[in-house]
Formats: sequence, C-alpha cells, structure tokens
Amino acid sequence: MNINYDYITYDDVLRARREMYERAYEKHATNSILNSARDLFSQGAFDMCINICKGLLDTNDPKQLYDAKKLIALSYYSKQDHANADEAFYDLTINSTNSDDYFNAVISAALNKNFDRSKALFEVALEKYTHHGTQKNMPSVQLILHYMITLITVEEFELAKEQFHLLKEIYIKVKNTDEKFLRSRALEPIERFLELSTPILQQYSEDELEIIYDALHSNIDEAGKEKVEDYFNSIVK
Repeated sequence: MNINYDYITYDDVLRARREMYERAYEKHATNSILNSARDLFSQGAFDMCINICKGLLDTNDPKQLYDAKKLIALSYYSKQDHANADEAFYDLTINSTNSDDYFNAVISAALNKNFDRSKALFEVALEKYTHHGTQKNMPSVQLILHYMITLITVEEFELAKEQFHLLKEIYIKVKNTDEKFLRSRALEPIERFLELSTPILQQYSEDELEIIYDALHSNIDEAGKEKVEDYFNSIVK
C-alpha cells in the first residue's frame, strides 16, 4: 500500500485559515489606506498622498500596487513635478496593455522635454489602442490632438508638426466637416482644430501654408471649405 504524504492535518487547516484571514485583513487595510490617499489627492494634499502610497509599494496585490503607483504619478503631475511624473507614468506602462497608461506617459514625457521617450511611447499608445482599446479609453485621434497641444506648450514645434499633419490627413480622409459627424468620431470641429494649430502654422512660410490650405480645401465638403477659407484669411496677411 502506498502512503500518501500529501494528507492535510488539522494544523494545516488552521494555518491555511490564518493565512487567508491575514491576507483578507491586509487587503482590507490596504484598501482603507488607498481610500484615504484618494481623499487626500482630491483635497490637493499631493505630498501626503505620495508618502502614503509609497508605503503601499510592497503590497502583493497587483491591483492595489497599480492604484498606488497611479496615485503617485497623478500627484506628481498635479504638482507639475514633470521629472518625477515622467518616471512614475513610465513605470505604469511596464507590462500594461492599457493605451491610457501610455497616453499619460507620452504627455508627461513631453512636458519633461523627454522627447525621444514621448515619441516612442506615442507609437506604442496608438498600437495599444488599436489592439486593446475600449470605449473607456481615450480615442486615438484625441491622443494625437492632446499630444500636439502639449508639444506646442513646450515649444517642440517640429514634433508638433507631425501630429498636425496626422490630424490633417484624418480630416481629409473623412471629408465631412459636420460638427455632429466629427464629434461622433472624437474629432474637434475643423475650425477648432485649426485654431489650436495656430502656433504650428505660424512656423510655416506663406508658400508652405498655401500647400496646407490647398490640401484641406480641395478634399472636404463645402461647409468645411468656407471654414478653412475664413481661418486662413485670418492668419495670412
């Protein structure tokens, strides 16, 4: 007769129950601390929120670890501590398939003038949205727009031009400039897109602006043509 050495003793049962209770207590305690950190964040007490969340970085619960790291990143961002926000949001992208994590990292890297990182992450963010995006995620066209706006903010116009031309090609492709139609596709009204792009367009010569104008004007509907004409007339003297 074979002896089963894997039998469970009463002590084993007690030990398993005790470990289960300890894990449950730890999880409950961590959730309570996270809730306190969230309250501090909402109150603008960012340094306290960061300190509390740093104390949770040794948790074994992946969800709680993610939440703690994200609160740290958001707190640094809210403090306009771009260097630490850049690193904290970049850390969140490790093993992530959530395009929003990459979007946050793109923006933070750009604000930190870490342009090589922001550009590399931008490509991954678009790829993650294509393959894993849901209705809860920021649409890719909004990602491009906000990246462009951020690059304008830090006066990185060459990289901002790339985002402008990506969006310009999207407007050309959809052709329809009806505001309701564009909104349903997460696109801004074309006049709003052009207004936001003004600092970029001011970098071009008149000849270059004429090429951009012709590309848009000849490929959109009649209502859009009028809006494009009005805009370019306002910036070209």
